[in-house]
Amino acid sequence: MLPDIQRLEGGISVIPLPLPFASPAWVNAYTIETGDGTFLIDCGVDWEPGRARLFEGLGVLGIPPGSIHTLVASHLHPDHVGMAPYLIETLGCRLLMHRSALTNTEFYNDSPRLAAWTSAFGHAHGVPAGELVEFGNMVRPDWMPILSAPTLLVDDGDTIELGGGRHLEVLHTPGHDHSHICLRDSATGACFSGDHLLPRITPVIMWDESELDVLGLYLDSLERLVVAHIELTYPAHGSIFERGSERAGQIVLHHDRRLATMVEILSPGPATAWTVMGEAFRPHLNTLEKRLALRETVSHLEHLRLRHRLEADDREGVRWYRHSGHRPA
Repeated sequence: MLPDIQRLEGGISVIPLPLPFASPAWVNAYTIETGDGTFLIDCGVDWEPGRARLFEGLGVLGIPPGSIHTLVASHLHPDHVGMAPYLIETLGCRLLMHRSALTNTEFYNDSPRLAAWTSAFGHAHGVPAGELVEFGNMVRPDWMPILSAPTLLVDDGDTIELGGGRHLEVLHTPGHDHSHICLRDSATGACFSGDHLLPRITPVIMWDESELDVLGLYLDSLERLVVAHIELTYPAHGSIFERGSERAGQIVLHHDRRLATMVEILSPGPATAWTVMGEAFRPHLNTLEKRLALRETVSHLEHLRLRHRLEADDREGVRWYRHSGHRPA
């Protein structure tokens, strides 16, 4: 069951939008009403239940859909930006994202390229031959239409003016996605945290070759929020919560534990990331979950390798990780 549509403080409201997955089951779309219109933060995937819920929520809140002049996407994942093409065409709003989304939109749109990359990645990290075809078999869903590049670009430290001396401070927080931003409201002090800070789960940290230490980036972004004295936090999934900086510290500790677990798994000797994943994550993952878990595993193993806690050897195109004291067979 979806949570209620709610009015919050400072002209902010939240409209939980359904998603076509078991988890997370919804994404929080936030509106900020200003003197010259409405900002919408995140919009969910493009499917009829999401569209209907968004416009229902706007009606409940008394917000004319045509007043939405800017859609702010926290990052370049379909459950946050998937409905953007429909809203841009229907409402005439502009899409605002971090500058890095400009170059990454091409990859977001190129499903065959992503499928080929995923298959090659799986092979390189030990996915068995019998599972590799399914592992790389990716079909673009209808709810993920082709996205035009954002027309409004922001960088870390920029401000998004809301009028009346109020603004949103842009905090570039890469890790879950390189384009990820959090937004801090100058009037209320609240932080729109996207997927960077979630109340009960942690976002997947997916390795890719564009940033070799993606986990290091994420941990640095978390540490930045630890010292930022963030309290009220508006996440993209789950319930609104207090003590955002405290939650950031908890997530840092979660990853410290996961790193220690993976080092321990490798104690008996060298192993592929696929083998490490099988021991570090819960059993019976579906194919999508395996793709995400393997990318998260590699992001942790590469973080350890870059900090000289592990070493790696490539054998016949497959990478094996080991403790520094273990020599390859």
